[in-house]
Amino acid sequence: MLCNTILPLERKWKSSITSESSAGVHKKTIFSAVVTSSVSNKRPRTSVSSSFSSPNTNETIELLQNIHPSDYARAAFKANGFGDFASIASDCDARVLPATPAMLEAYSTEIVQEVRNNNLEGVKKLYEEGRFQHGCNACNRFGESILHIACRRGHLEMVKFLVGEVGLSITGIRDDYKRTPLHDAFWTSKASPDVVDYLLQQPNVMELLLCKDQRGFTPLHYSRGEDRGKWLRFLWERRDDLRPSKVDEEDDDCSSVISNPSKRQRIMA
Repeated sequence: MLCNTILPLERKWKSSITSESSAGVHKKTIFSAVVTSSVSNKRPRTSVSSSFSSPNTNETIELLQNIHPSDYARAAFKANGFGDFASIASDCDARVLPATPAMLEAYSTEIVQEVRNNNLEGVKKLYEEGRFQHGCNACNRFGESILHIACRRGHLEMVKFLVGEVGLSITGIRDDYKRTPLHDAFWTSKASPDVVDYLLQQPNVMELLLCKDQRGFTPLHYSRGEDRGKWLRFLWERRDDLRPSKVDEEDDDCSSVISNPSKRQRIMA
């Protein structure tokens, strides 16, 4: 998928992004460009065009075929002053909590089925009946939780309910392959930018874009190849936000409700 234009990055981006690679001028050129397309000012920033016109040159096509959204995210973090990726990953790892007996017990067939079917009313009823408790991210023995499932299904309203109302933690759980719910939000049959945007607005989630699973893949690696242009544009629109987040001490507990982005404070470079 190709976007309408290639725009040069700001000066500070060029120096950071080009230093990401020593593979020659061509590779540096790839990292000093960003994909974007013209958007009506009336559209929300999360709107992603479903079609892209072909660029005029073979060079532009080659650029788009070679840059990966995961590489762009790393370059953006570095450009914003956060290039210590090992420390960022370590901080993310420290927030992960082991599955509890209550989480395993709550993972019933009925709950899983309602989440998979995107039956929000059914899930709300089960929650009201106490079938799973506030903050209890029901998961199986492999660590796959109902939040993982909702994200993989691309169910925005379901995800918002589980995070905002039930208080499930996005950062506090991973499956046995170390995949976070954000990994699953990209691992969808159809791109779900609204779900991803909602997740990224939550505290301590933006840095999960850099976290690798057991196979060495970041969440962006799970996006479909044909959606590469869409995700590059998505990231470019949020380039200044690609940095670790910080929350007030009382909200930095993985078992607490972390759905209020107004409490998030940016760590300045």
